[in-house]
Amino acid sequence: MTETNQSICLTLPKSITKQISTCENSEQYIINFLQNALPSTDSRAIADELRKSLLLIKHKSKRSKKERCPGKLLSSRKRMQLGLRKINYNSNMKYTDLLPLNQLWLNYMQQVFGTKYFTNIPRDPTDPNWESMNQQLVKADFHGAKISVIGSKCPGLIGLSGIVIQDTKNTFKICGKDNIIRTIPKDVVIMNIYLNDITFEFFGKDLSVRPTERTIKKFKWGRVYEL
Repeated sequence: MTETNQSICLTLPKSITKQISTCENSEQYIINFLQNALPSTDSRAIADELRKSLLLIKHKSKRSKKERCPGKLLSSRKRMQLGLRKINYNSNMKYTDLLPLNQLWLNYMQQVFGTKYFTNIPRDPTDPNWESMNQQLVKADFHGAKISVIGSKCPGLIGLSGIVIQDTKNTFKICGKDNIIRTIPKDVVIMNIYLNDITFEFFGKDLSVRPTERTIKKFKWGRVYEL
């Protein structure tokens, strides 16, 4: 070890340490320090200043809060009164304009079933995957699906077909190839749904649930409906 390092470890001489005054009480040490450092006119207020407590909670933020909008969101009844959920039958919607929507729906169904060309879809009720496939189909979103009515209590509904543009609890609104928008009640019809070359037949009553609730609803199979 060099002489410089050895000198660092040595204790200070008494000629220096005797000039340093220490105090066991830290608060008293601060008071003594301030009394020696501050002018005599300010030393009288040291004790009063040390007794003050400054809490950040007492200081209110100067940032102005954004004023909240006093109005509320529109209720379901108000939206219906304003016609926000209605599709105008006199609109210029055309069947050809909805074909890209149908293709988008087919791509969505490919993701639902996990197959690109619908080749793995069971077509026989004896298949062990038949029930799970039906569960996935019923819980799917039908906006953009091609459907047609093959049976109904009302003879005038039989033969109607088109692309679904609105799916509500009790009805399907479709746009046919004649560019006419029609409403099909679900409770009284049997429909076909088309996945390219594959056709599924189902009762409309199985879909008489709001689309948002249909995804979490458990369906019981084996029911027979009378039209």
